[in-house]
Amino acid sequence: MRHKCCKSVFGHVKLPACVFGLLATLSLAAPVVVARVEDGETRRALAGAMVTSEGSDIMAVTDSAGRCMVVVAPRKGGTLSASRPGYIDLRLTGAWPVKSAPDTVVIDFTLYPNRPRVVAGKVTDAGTRLALVGAKVSVEHSDLSESTRVDGSFLFDSFPAGSQRLEVSFPGYPPKSFSVEAKGGETTEVNAALIDTANVGRVEGVVSGAGTGLPVKDARVAVEGTELLASTDSTGRYVIENVPAGIHKLLVTCAGCVNAYTVVRLVKDWNVTVNLQLRKVEDLPGTPAPVK
Repeated sequence: MRHKCCKSVFGHVKLPACVFGLLATLSLAAPVVVARVEDGETRRALAGAMVTSEGSDIMAVTDSAGRCMVVVAPRKGGTLSASRPGYIDLRLTGAWPVKSAPDTVVIDFTLYPNRPRVVAGKVTDAGTRLALVGAKVSVEHSDLSESTRVDGSFLFDSFPAGSQRLEVSFPGYPPKSFSVEAKGGETTEVNAALIDTANVGRVEGVVSGAGTGLPVKDARVAVEGTELLASTDSTGRYVIENVPAGIHKLLVTCAGCVNAYTVVRLVKDWNVTVNLQLRKVEDLPGTPAPVK
């Protein structure tokens, strides 16, 4: 009885369909490679993606689950690529581990839609809120770099796909970095306020209950317009270091309390004490008494 041959090939040898999977698993004691392909934005499986082994005739197309078998990988590894219309191609190179036949190695491909990814924002001084002209904004592990304009703005009109680290630096200021994942067809805004550590002070104090004078624990004290904040301890005390010199608004929040704020002026190397009080929401006029 003659077996029908499969169209797929391994090397130049046509394999009978009934034994194709078995021989593919055992050939050269190399592992079977299963590719999984997903959309990098929706994280959904991509059907119809083509996965190829470069330098050979091996090719497969993903099914509705985003999976396909790429026959047998080379013993010493190689390069596999995944592509699909409307997406950016991806190439992966690796040495597929071989333990004992049969082995199965799963290779994950994340393809991103081939649409422009724009990242834009401004770099300013955290204390003065003035634009920092000529600040360097760069994408880590790449050659992409921009300098801020006269208004402190920058723009990348072709930002790389996937999660990237954006680094911002300016002479005399400690650098900052951000994790950015831009979506195709959209503009992602990233603003950076750098702190001049040679021109900073310290703000500390105690947050207590209005009318009771009792310390308020876990209240959040933030310097508005910056990323600086602190939480109060069991004694109601908080400390915020490296506050830029200038005039700032302190915003105080706590669960079950009315938000409060005050304005503080800080000069270089000053230690300013700012004690704050919070009122409970239930103490406001017209607030219904809690049900017991």
